[in-house]
Amino acid sequence: MRISNLVSSLGIYSINKMQREDLTIIYYTCNREEKSFENKVRQRLLETAKNIPIISVSHKPIKLGRNICVGVHYPSNLTLYRQLLIGAKAAKTTFVANAEADFLYPPEYFSFLPKEEEKIYRYGNIRLMYKYHWGFFPKQYSEGAQIAGRKYLISVLENALKACPEWFEEDSPHFRKLDPYKNISFEMFTGNNACVTFKTGQSLHKYSAISTHSVPSLPYWGTAVEMRKAMFGL
Repeated sequence: MRISNLVSSLGIYSINKMQREDLTIIYYTCNREEKSFENKVRQRLLETAKNIPIISVSHKPIKLGRNICVGVHYPSNLTLYRQLLIGAKAAKTTFVANAEADFLYPPEYFSFLPKEEEKIYRYGNIRLMYKYHWGFFPKQYSEGAQIAGRKYLISVLENALKACPEWFEEDSPHFRKLDPYKNISFEMFTGNNACVTFKTGQSLHKYSAISTHSVPSLPYWGTAVEMRKAMFGL
């Protein structure tokens, strides 16, 4: 299904074009998702972000904003942090917004105006959908829905990665649980409509901490049945 049909079938409304000169979207991917699925995610990102600049940091070349291809590396949290750091350094704006290859974002995520540069903000309305489940599960928060002061984020990631090799080509137990945000307090922001993240079996983490209660539909996005069919053709 074309993304324009996806927007129509899910009842997604458009927002007025707005100028954001203080924000860059950093999209990072290890290119492990099915191409058809990730293409829909990227097209939806373009339609929602409007004229906000995008820097994509990928393992394989992709056509999304300014693309920085880092080559194929072992997919891990540390690889993710390295890609995010590369994207943040390439940006020029005061703030950067994370965007992941298995996330859909409502307009209010990108319209949020942070008050402080030395702070990390996370979106508090997130729902998770498994590819083979007919519902949306509440999720507390995610790095995939995060906005931060660019220089501050660079300092946080550089400090966390300073003792690490540039890339990992195999799993490393020593660095597996490294958390750049361990001693940082997030400030939460939210909107009426949820960010939706997917678990397809191809992503870095196959499982996530979620509530056991799911709902069959969401405002703005429509039903899980419609979403599943539009995104996966199932």
